[in-house]
Amino acid sequence: MTESYITELYCINCNKKTPHRVEYISGIISKIVCEECGHITDLSKEKLLKYYTENAFSRVISKPERFKKEVKKDFSHFIFSLPFRLLSKPYRVAKEFHDIFKE
Repeated sequence: MTESYITELYCINCNKKTPHRVEYISGIISKIVCEECGHITDLSKEKLLKYYTENAFSRVISKPERFKKEVKKDFSHFIFSLPFRLLSKPYRVAKEFHDIFKE
């Protein structure tokens, strides 16, 4: 999922604090653009993929614990949502990879 936020950061090109657009792909900063001068700081696809796979690994490892919490919180919702989640997960992962490589 791609998200974008505006925040004030110090621009090395303008030598002052200016509004910057910070772009995220799957929760990882992919690009920072100065809204005043257009200076771009971005991650290479290799680094972005590296951070994504590290994040994905930690999400896989923590999944049993998160499932356990969901079951305790609302068992019926967990049971009814599980089939859809199992079917949609491959699509969601493919979309995340697509978002990383389309840049």
